[in-house]
Amino acid sequence: MPWPYSTPHVAPLYPELPYPYRGIRKLSVYCRCDRASLAAFLPPEFELLGDVCEVFVMQAPDAGALGSYDEAGLVIPVRYDGTDGAHVSLEYVTTDDALCAGREIWGYPKKLAAVTFDEGQDRSVRGHVSRRGQTLIDVQFTPADRQFDKPLMQPRLQVKLFARADGQGLDYYQIVRNDLQDLTLCARFTGDAELQLGGNADDPLHRLGVRHIVGAELVVSDFLLTHGRILADLAPQR
Repeated sequence: MPWPYSTPHVAPLYPELPYPYRGIRKLSVYCRCDRASLAAFLPPEFELLGDVCEVFVMQAPDAGALGSYDEAGLVIPVRYDGTDGAHVSLEYVTTDDALCAGREIWGYPKKLAAVTFDEGQDRSVRGHVSRRGQTLIDVQFTPADRQFDKPLMQPRLQVKLFARADGQGLDYYQIVRNDLQDLTLCARFTGDAELQLGGNADDPLHRLGVRHIVGAELVVSDFLLTHGRILADLAPQR
């Protein structure tokens, strides 16, 4: 019998990679933050690079086998063992297959949430994220000619973590690198953004310590999401 790629055996939740993404629309707000507050969002293996992070809301109308879904999150520039990249610290999606594939393959910390991405004909965008009745992200983007510098946000550096079923430690604690393939920038619009962050102990975006907004952009792109690389396996030996 062939091994399934994901469970359940009779009807796997998600199929094998790769997943071609087409027409992705992503609103990113780059925020200068208190460094200590920003560092508190990182696993201990990662070194914080700079004091500017990305808060994003994204619409994925065509994610290949994953269909369509919306997404949002917090991305922080980091270094691991000489490799510079960025860590997705908090992430929210609207479908179960996008959630499970992200967590189980690459270690993205995805949770189910209500995410809306409303774009006007003038390229203005209203993005909103809530989970369990709590507003986490509320952002309004207005296009304007605004030039700004933004930090390096690729490759992604994630922690893939699975607890053992018998309670005896971990099956996995891996540092995973994931690079987008065949990235095509279709359009980019800069602008101004108004951002409000909420949260609680489970989703602590309100602790980010935002000082001011450096810049904002709406990007339309295509890319291929495929296998990552395991940089280190740090699970304790049993």
